[in-house]
Amino acid sequence: MFSFMNNFFTRLTAAVSISLFLLTIVPGSAAAASLTCASDAITCFEVTSKSAGTQATLPVTLGQPFKAGDWNPSTHSLYGKIGSTEVALQTNDVSSHIDGTARFAVVSTVLTNVTAGQSRIVNVYKKAKVSDTPQTIPASPDWKLTLEATIVEGSTNALYVAEPQALLEAQIKSGEGRRFQGSVATEYTVVAPFKNKNTGAVHPHLTARLHVRLYENGTRILTDVVLENTRTFTENPSNLTYSLVIKQAGQIVHTQPQLTHYHHARWHKAVWRGTPSQYVVRHNMSYFIASGATWNYDLNLDIPESTIAAEARGITAANSAPMQSAQLATYFPGTGGRPEIAPLPEWTAMYIITQDERLLKNIFANADAAAGVGSHYRDENTGQPLSVIKYPNITINYDWSEPKIPKANGSSIWSPDVSHQGSFAYIPYMLTGDAFYLDEALFWASWNVAIHNPGAEYRQFDKGLLVPEQIRGQAWGLRSLAEAAFALPDTHPQKAEANTILRNNMDWFLEYYGQTNKQRLSPLGAIRSGYNDGDNAPWQADFMSTVMSWLSENKQPKAKEVLTSISRFQVGRFLAEPQGFCTARAAGYWWDVEDAQNNFITTWSDFYKRNNVDLANLPCSDSAVTVEGYPDWSGGYAAVARAALAAAANAGIPEAITAYNRWLTFTPKLGADFKNSPSYAIVPRSGASTVTSTPTPTPVPAPTPAILPTVTLSAAPTSVASGQETVVTWSSTNATTCTGTNFTTGG
Repeated sequence: MFSFMNNFFTRLTAAVSISLFLLTIVPGSAAAASLTCASDAITCFEVTSKSAGTQATLPVTLGQPFKAGDWNPSTHSLYGKIGSTEVALQTNDVSSHIDGTARFAVVSTVLTNVTAGQSRIVNVYKKAKVSDTPQTIPASPDWKLTLEATIVEGSTNALYVAEPQALLEAQIKSGEGRRFQGSVATEYTVVAPFKNKNTGAVHPHLTARLHVRLYENGTRILTDVVLENTRTFTENPSNLTYSLVIKQAGQIVHTQPQLTHYHHARWHKAVWRGTPSQYVVRHNMSYFIASGATWNYDLNLDIPESTIAAEARGITAANSAPMQSAQLATYFPGTGGRPEIAPLPEWTAMYIITQDERLLKNIFANADAAAGVGSHYRDENTGQPLSVIKYPNITINYDWSEPKIPKANGSSIWSPDVSHQGSFAYIPYMLTGDAFYLDEALFWASWNVAIHNPGAEYRQFDKGLLVPEQIRGQAWGLRSLAEAAFALPDTHPQKAEANTILRNNMDWFLEYYGQTNKQRLSPLGAIRSGYNDGDNAPWQADFMSTVMSWLSENKQPKAKEVLTSISRFQVGRFLAEPQGFCTARAAGYWWDVEDAQNNFITTWSDFYKRNNVDLANLPCSDSAVTVEGYPDWSGGYAAVARAALAAAANAGIPEAITAYNRWLTFTPKLGADFKNSPSYAIVPRSGASTVTSTPTPTPVPAPTPAILPTVTLSAAPTSVASGQETVVTWSSTNATTCTGTNFTTGG
């Protein structure tokens, strides 16, 4: 039943864990995404037992976002209540909002006497700060983990073994590598080499990275076993072919058949020692969203059971084994709409809205598949993903990198890029607090800047700028930088670097797309692309607007200024019908921003005529002026625009809600298709209309006809012989002056 998950979090059997939580939903309808918390609580979460019997003690760990201002860890501690019974809440790995209050924390607690299938809501409160007495971890826990890799080396196989028990014991003694500790849970990251069983030689590339979480004084141990082939500077990186056996106390707990492990990639498997915790968690999703952790997805969207079931069947039919692609496109640059290319992937957005347990399989299987992409470069000198601040002249994609990155041998199924990249690991970390997904978010952010030319016209060395990317690449790349900066704990060794890279990019975005830049932005505010002859791709700019809105809601410095600047066009085009730009054509593909003489177009009317030549002389009400951008499809440009307008409204752009409500009337069928794929089902928090009818276009006043002058001539006599005279007289209307040749006009 649970073989689909490659390792994450429910503790379902002693040998297998699926994710730190799953969720139970009654098939037949979409789940309510939000819980009913106590009115005086900060928020709440629900824990449901997945055990067939009573669990006398049930340790639980999850991720929990917080709204700015709700909790300051320096002055207050958290505690929980189940009904009137108080329970301790251990909090670790806190990440802070701009104002210094908590943005996110890993939360652990223990429930007692939880019967089979029982659900309990834990309400979260704060109180004056108290110390948390850590549990006592024995000097030598009964862990006894062993990893045996049979690696193909040429024509022979060699057995390599990792035995990390002594390393864990040393770290318990010294405190080194301890991720967190407390009264409920203590976690260490243990890095273990694989040694040749016969010679003792350490394998140069294959490494075990073990996230070891100990509960109940070390008698129950969850280990996320991560296999890495990620070294940056070690010579001869290559694909590795091997099989793996995981043992505890000499007993096999997992067998991985032979696979090809791609260079600069990872995979993982979670195993238990002792009695596993068997539970699923459901968040208060309305609070989760209100915290700013993600966009304001429509929690009232009623996604049918048939849609959820189809999504679940999709991942079941996919290959989710290590180093396989699950539901992801392996060739990232491929054109066309894909479920992972959106603010959040289709399956993630669907889970946010429904919290249906089946969709967790999609979320984690696809996040795990992305770990198999060759985008994972770990610095052997620091133990962290590659840093362009530490190495300003380094680059992954060029041979002249300084320091040099050895060229890898072996191909893979993957061709990654930034412009067509999904958000793979951020929400999994927000849900679970698991270190594997935090590392994944950081790896992607690192790769997205390290692949570029470091030169002054490109990445600008240690600034880590996204300059070389397309507009969409700048948008999705900025999203990844923000995900890493927002998620990383304040105490993480790369937190300051992540914040610096994000700030550097915000400085550049404001310089490049701010209102004072007369080269990259047209007078109407349209972004000129660095591609396609400098034309404007409004849908790509909508991606940027959507990301910038999220950053703006999170008070990221300079995000609101950039958003305000680009919103002149991104929002304005939906309200410019009185100025001659038909709203129906607002979700276009590529647009000229210059006229035939290569001058910027300065009026909405001229912009419309330049890019809608066949419609230029038709009124907006004409049936030929159809709605552009696939208005009935949840993955089309019309849907992208609707999400961007909603996000801009939530970020406080004044006219965005008016534009959203207007665009809603042009796209009345989108709501129905969002039930099939809700990746862009972002809605305003307030002020949204419920209008679903076809709109009446805003009348554009016809130009006032020019009033022409008239002249009346008469002659007396009317007929004369040659050489004789006649008197000519005239009168005129609507004339201000008269001129004549060889005669006077004043008589």
